[in-house]
Amino acid sequence: MRPLARVVVSTPGGVPVATVEGEVDITNAAEVRAQILAAVPNGAPGVVVDLTPTTYLDSRGVHLLLELAGRLRRSQQALGVVCPSGSVIRRTLTLAHLDQVVPLYATVEAALGAIG
Repeated sequence: MRPLARVVVSTPGGVPVATVEGEVDITNAAEVRAQILAAVPNGAPGVVVDLTPTTYLDSRGVHLLLELAGRLRRSQQALGVVCPSGSVIRRTLTLAHLDQVVPLYATVEAALGAIG
């Protein structure tokens, strides 16, 4: 059986970008979180989580991002979340007021510019 989500990591300019493809829900949120955290070295200024190819994000996925933000903040690292304006994922995060805690960006380039 194919996994619901896949995390693909790249490091343009030394900042990890974790692209989350597929669906994030209660069944796989812990695994997605672990994969993102594994991609962030201690010396990195932060991480960009790209939700552009994410097709579904439930409340556990939103909670994952809040947990990740708190953990990175304690390590003095930044979190930037990419989700295009007008997307269902952007609306979900805005309704959950995540945009008041974590900066949301329309593009990976904008997030990298703010973090790196």
